[in-house]
Amino acid sequence: MISTKACTRIAVGALTAAAILAPTAAQASAPSPYAQAAAAVRANGTLAYGKNIVSVSRVGTGRYCVRVGSDIDLSKEVVQVTPWNEFNRSYGVWTPHGYCGNQVNTILVAFNASDTRAHADAPFFLSIP
Repeated sequence: MISTKACTRIAVGALTAAAILAPTAAQASAPSPYAQAAAAVRANGTLAYGKNIVSVSRVGTGRYCVRVGSDIDLSKEVVQVTPWNEFNRSYGVWTPHGYCGNQVNTILVAFNASDTRAHADAPFFLSIP
């Protein structure tokens, strides 16, 4: 049986942990607080929302150039791409690439339809932790 004093200590400890782990209002409203850069890109190549994204452009069917801030050295980063809602697509990520003018701070994301292997537009999420 646990004493009332022990229960009080457990409750205080739990409240303290919750206060430490809960984000502040500023953190809660910040987009992708643990990512250097993040983007949600629509199939037409427009940016739905992002963090540290300079520009996004569609450079042909299924090919997108995502330019990140110059403070990010892509040669030393992991770029993560996840299809937004088109899971029948295969994709690749390259940097730098000729489609994007070989710019060192630009990522080429390209999609193909899984069944035909033809280029195919697809919305996606991109993040650089």
